[in-house]
Amino acid sequence: MNENLLQLRSNEEKFHGIDSQFLTEGLRLVLLLPAFSLLSFFGAWAYKGESPSWWLENIEPAVGFDLSTAFTLISTTILFGFCVGLYLHRYRVKLTRQVFRWEVAEAASSHRPVTSMHGFASVDGLISRTMASHNTAFWMSVTATVISLAVAYLDSDSKLGGRGLLASASLVTIAIGQHLSTRNRKFNMVTDDGLLSAYTPPIHPSTLNMAYTDMMRNLMDPLLRSKFDDFLNEFESNIKKGVDKEFGWEKFLMLMHRRFKGGIDRNTTSIELAEILTSKGVKLILEHEIFNEELWDSLFASSNRNNPAFYRLIERLEQDLTIGKKTELDGLLFDVDLENVVTEKANLFCYIHNLSKESRQVVLRVHSPDFRPNDLALRYNLEPGEKSWWSNEVVPLSSDGDDDVIGRMSGLLRDGTVTWQTLLPERTGEASVSVRLENTNGDLLVGRQINVRVQPEFVTWLRNTSSIISYMLGGIGLFGAIVFQLMAVLATA
Repeated sequence: MNENLLQLRSNEEKFHGIDSQFLTEGLRLVLLLPAFSLLSFFGAWAYKGESPSWWLENIEPAVGFDLSTAFTLISTTILFGFCVGLYLHRYRVKLTRQVFRWEVAEAASSHRPVTSMHGFASVDGLISRTMASHNTAFWMSVTATVISLAVAYLDSDSKLGGRGLLASASLVTIAIGQHLSTRNRKFNMVTDDGLLSAYTPPIHPSTLNMAYTDMMRNLMDPLLRSKFDDFLNEFESNIKKGVDKEFGWEKFLMLMHRRFKGGIDRNTTSIELAEILTSKGVKLILEHEIFNEELWDSLFASSNRNNPAFYRLIERLEQDLTIGKKTELDGLLFDVDLENVVTEKANLFCYIHNLSKESRQVVLRVHSPDFRPNDLALRYNLEPGEKSWWSNEVVPLSSDGDDDVIGRMSGLLRDGTVTWQTLLPERTGEASVSVRLENTNGDLLVGRQINVRVQPEFVTWLRNTSSIISYMLGGIGLFGAIVFQLMAVLATA
């Protein structure tokens, strides 16, 4: 790896530690300091004119200035710390952007065209916009500090000083709003999953050919996805002879997910992996430099958070398989799930599997007056599976071979059809979605009615609302200070 890149990574790691512990996370000094400075500004306004007797008699003779000026000096000192905090945070983001661009260039030189992948433009644009927002917030805070210092030096009791205090407080308020607008999408390049929260997949498959694999690929940002492709090649090169690659890969991801959920331990994971990988491959995959257990835990945590309906669907299939539950339809498996609480969009997942020995066609219909699209019809040609993976008897979690829950579920996911449809809510409140599975003649095979609640995501809503309010209050205050100053200049002229 290039020495310059290593140095950039080292610097980013140091500043990211400071940032996460004291500035934007942990103590959150970037929010606490401007809040205290505004309180000091209010104190300066409150005691503008005449100081209280205890200050006049005991303190002012020693320091030589009134209480309003003292509050102004306190606010100036706090604002200086605020400027330092914003500068350090901005510098950390700058380092992140530099490392990101180095990584993109390294990927291009290794014939991994990251820039052509879906979602690259959005991630690159987000980093650039965030950097621009931090620049604006920093220079506003610097300007507010300079104005506050000038007011303290001149006279905070004067009309000019009052207008200066108003302008300084307004700039601080706008800087707070500017900072809050960047906190919904946090990112870094210190960890391999540092861009996950900044990445929003612009596209996803409507049919998951390899359920776990397609879910993981869709979740990953372009840089991590390019590394994932390399990891997949390493995995496939260590698969035992006679093991289907798709089957082995899905089984591996299912093992990682079950280990993440606490369903199996590391020893069981190694035993199950030994059924599909060589001994060298098991050690390589479990101790991989990038895709280690910590990264898989982070990926599955993020995937479970973004698409809980998919994992609920899979878990129900596993439970039914474990207890040997009989199928609802003769020769057909069908289940559907959707988020209970919908915020920006709803993700509808359906699982269909042909258990018979003959091909059959079905039509999946989705209807809802509360979501777009209101009506959806999809026809699927269901081929028979390689073998009968479903059992009407109790199935053990783990055993030799594929006659266990993990092996059978891997086969069910490979041979079955998993559909993924995105529905956009048209209003908030209670909503319903009707799902029908029909044959080609229009006869109903099975139906589901799903009731959900549509509401905005609270934390995001709170940040956005607070940011807008800060912009409005700061803008009104700054505009008022400028108008008052212009009126004073015109009156003097």
